[in-house]
Amino acid sequence: MNEKGQRIIALRKKGKTYGEIAEILNISKSTVAWWLRGVKIPKYIQKQILERAREKWRKNITAYNKIYAKIRSQKAAEIRENYKEKAAKEIKKISKRDLKLIGSALYWAEGNTKNQNRFQFSNSNPLIIKTSMRFLREICNIPDSKITARIHLYPEINYQKTLNFWRKITKLPKKNFKPPQIQVSRASKGKRPKNTLPYGTLHLTVNSTELTCKVKGWIRGISEKI
Repeated sequence: MNEKGQRIIALRKKGKTYGEIAEILNISKSTVAWWLRGVKIPKYIQKQILERAREKWRKNITAYNKIYAKIRSQKAAEIRENYKEKAAKEIKKISKRDLKLIGSALYWAEGNTKNQNRFQFSNSNPLIIKTSMRFLREICNIPDSKITARIHLYPEINYQKTLNFWRKITKLPKKNFKPPQIQVSRASKGKRPKNTLPYGTLHLTVNSTELTCKVKGWIRGISEKI
């Protein structure tokens, strides 16, 4: 037996796998298998080799799953974005009638519909607030001087930064903003995750019985046509 064969057998008896021996000696696995044909090794060594092979297999599977999961996630994100892009193209120019329906539906869902004399609407989503401002200005013909705003935020939120943000969204002057309401809700008991509402919630108010009743009338009209 030559030196190569002796080294192969010695490594095998130390518990090395065929693949490890091939890598150490820079030879093919078939060469390793040829030299090890008929070579017996103790059962405890066989068990060690089997356990190491299983562990390597588990690591390879885990690594593969991580890579595949990332690819699958990216592919799913692309599919979702394609759905959204296709659907977005179905929406053409928003007409005044569309804006009336959208604004009324938003108030129906998010407004204080119990109040009879004040139009009160609140939300943390800047796009929804921007839409409601268009509704008030373009559909309801409410001048900015009649619209007041109040920011509800949590102690860790910077008020000046938040004020600047909502002024940009609403295009309302600073004088229209009442002092903020800073609170921690009883339900959250101070456990609300940070950055859940990075700019708090904006509350819009218009003191007008006529406006409140008009919007509720539009809501009634929508409900009767559904």
